Amino acid sequence: MSSRLRSPVIPFLLMAGLALALPSFGQYREYYISGKIVDTQKKPLEGVEISLRDEATSRSYSLKTKKDGSFKFVGLPHGVYKVVLKKAGFADKEDEWKFREPQDTMMKVEIPDIVMAAQDVIQEAQRMKEAAGEVKESAELVRRGEYDAALAKLKPILEKNPKDINALYLSGVAYLKKQMWPEAVPPLLQVTELVPKFAAAHYQLGVCYEQLKDPEKALGSFEKAMELDPANPDSPFKAGMILFVRNRIDEALGHFETTLTLKPDDPGALEMAGRCYINKIVVTRPDGQAEINKDAVQKAIEFLEKAKAGYAADPDRVKFLDDLIVKLREQLKK
Repeated sequence: MSSRLRSPVIPFLLMAGLALALPSFGQYREYYISGKIVDTQKKPLEGVEISLRDEATSRSYSLKTKKDGSFKFVGLPHGVYKVVLKKAGFADKEDEWKFREPQDTMMKVEIPDIVMAAQDVIQEAQRMKEAAGEVKESAELVRRGEYDAALAKLKPILEKNPKDINALYLSGVAYLKKQMWPEAVPPLLQVTELVPKFAAAHYQLGVCYEQLKDPEKALGSFEKAMELDPANPDSPFKAGMILFVRNRIDEALGHFETTLTLKPDDPGALEMAGRCYINKIVVTRPDGQAEINKDAVQKAIEFLEKAKAGYAADPDRVKFLDDLIVKLREQLKK
């Protein structure tokens, strides 16, 4: 009798045990994770070892990427996973995948492409970072007027990377500040070739050509700087001075007027605009006779009067302009 009572109990307990186990079993097949691992050039990486560890349970999973860089974890339980990626020749990479929510059915999750950097790429990035720090220190040395120290610091940077734009530019500026014009030209010229739209390099190159008595190259550099940075008043002024010396008065006046639209109280540009008008005072009539253009005289006086205010700290210059204005006023009386 007792045996007949016990026999149905065993299947019942087994079924109860299965019922209790089923929810737990479901937790082990919840996520379908897939993705791809590539290098910095977006090329797939084969054989990357991917290790996962559930932070709560310490359960671990691992696999390697296929030839096309792809991977997939099928039936991954919910949890927060520490992810470690390893491949010879590449820097190890760590990540964290958070799949906290339990799922009744398999949920597919596509991981965005994971990028791993080769060791040489990491080393090059570090070298560039260090070089950037050295360049920054060199820029500060140039700012303080310690040009030799700056050049000494920039030399090894350029030996490692002859096309480091910042180092080239600072070298050119340091040589320029030392008035070593021939030495300043090559690095500045290289900067304009590597970065054609770098206005400051064109301007500094123009200064060098000006000092080397090459007005055509200087003019070309200043006008290129004007084109690239039309808000800088120095470039049109420099170009205007070259044109004035070469007796291209109308062009020079146009550049000085451009300077004054950007910097209305600039005494140098005011004076030079006045002197351009002085060169336009005497005109030749159709009959070949010379006459005074009184409008040009009046314009010249107006510009020179304004220039005087900017030369208040230079009494000799003020006197020179006063004497010039007196002579111009005499022209108006004729």
